[in-house]
Amino acid sequence: MSVVVLLAFLQACGGGGTSVEGYFATLPPGTPLPSGAECAGRVRRSSWEPRPGNATANQTRGQPGVRLEGASDEYNAQYAGRIDGDFTGTTDEIIQWGACKWGLDEDIVRAMAVVESGWRQDELGEDWSTFGIMQVRSSVHAGTYPYTKDSTAYGIDYALAWRRACYEGDFTWMNSPYKHGGYDKGDEWGCVGAWFSGDWYDGDESVPYSGAKPYIQQVKQRLAERSWTRADF
Repeated sequence: MSVVVLLAFLQACGGGGTSVEGYFATLPPGTPLPSGAECAGRVRRSSWEPRPGNATANQTRGQPGVRLEGASDEYNAQYAGRIDGDFTGTTDEIIQWGACKWGLDEDIVRAMAVVESGWRQDELGEDWSTFGIMQVRSSVHAGTYPYTKDSTAYGIDYALAWRRACYEGDFTWMNSPYKHGGYDKGDEWGCVGAWFSGDWYDGDESVPYSGAKPYIQQVKQRLAERSWTRADF
């Protein structure tokens, strides 16, 4: 990555963090969410692109029509139609757009994308069934393929829609007898971990990939390091 371009990006973003003007922070449960079009106008534009290999997928839009896996009929009726991947830009602009659209902290999204794929849209994950920078699993999230492979914005849109449903308290099935239990709305880190494991604070932090807890630990580490701002990212 060009150091000059990176410095320009950091200057444009004020160095990153919640002190940045226009930073997209997490909105409390129940807050009305901005539209995709509104968020497109609020993205802080920059030429910075650490993953030029994402170019084609970054310029490819998705399409609506998917059902949000795990969400209730009521939640899907209200929000599933918003999942359309209708945005193009650099990888970071797409992350900003998704964070804005679903009312989630943009730096946590950046850190998750580092853990999931290193921001590489062409990352093909476990069992050849997880796609894109958020590694959406097609065998779980029916109807998302091939859009999650072909469109960066669509993968971001779907993954963050899922996290928002979790954050709003819609995933009551996480308190069923065959799950870890303790689920409640408004716990952003719990929902970060659930994206990986499908459960609530399961696993052992000392055992990599054992569940939500070590995954959360990885994301928090990347967030603290701000890995995406490193010259060698």
